[in-house]
Amino acid sequence: MSDKRADPEDGKPDGLILYDFDPRNIPNEYLRAIGLVAMASAQTESTMQDFIGAILHIDNIETLALTTHMTVPMKEQVARTVIELNAASAAVVDEVDDILDRIRDALAKRNVMIHSPLCRHPHTEEVSSQRLSARGTIDFELRPISVKEIEDVAEEIYDAGMDLMRFMMAAQIGPLERPHQLRQPLPRSKKARESRRQQKSRN
Repeated sequence: MSDKRADPEDGKPDGLILYDFDPRNIPNEYLRAIGLVAMASAQTESTMQDFIGAILHIDNIETLALTTHMTVPMKEQVARTVIELNAASAAVVDEVDDILDRIRDALAKRNVMIHSPLCRHPHTEEVSSQRLSARGTIDFELRPISVKEIEDVAEEIYDAGMDLMRFMMAAQIGPLERPHQLRQPLPRSKKARESRRQQKSRN
């Protein structure tokens, strides 16, 4: 990636700066911070799943079956819907909506962090985040970013998820444990179904 700006290192007023986008060359402290954002996001999403299952009074395995492949916006909307249907009062709905607003805003920052490549200046080694938008027009920016800025996003995501966890603890709700063991996964192919039917017909 190049940027047509003055490069103080080579003295060329219109010199091209060739930024290094190889993730293997990004300083480890940045990679650690980005990883922290990803893990905080996973934790918060897991809490949202538990919340949905708890409100619906389904067990932990059914909760996983229902929510695992939901997108984050779908989890948020389902969580808002089930609390409205089951809350004792409008005040409870408002409290959960406030928490889900914080989660939504925090995870929006996650999207920016995770989907914006980092790069290094070839001479100063300053790390920047590439921000690109193509909604109606192309908007491109290389913005210097610090490790602390990334870590602050991770903290915000984690704290928002913990707000939801604290609500669940105060309300004394949580995922129910499945009362019996899971059976082995059932082969679900057309061939497997036909084989079971044939076996049943012979018995």
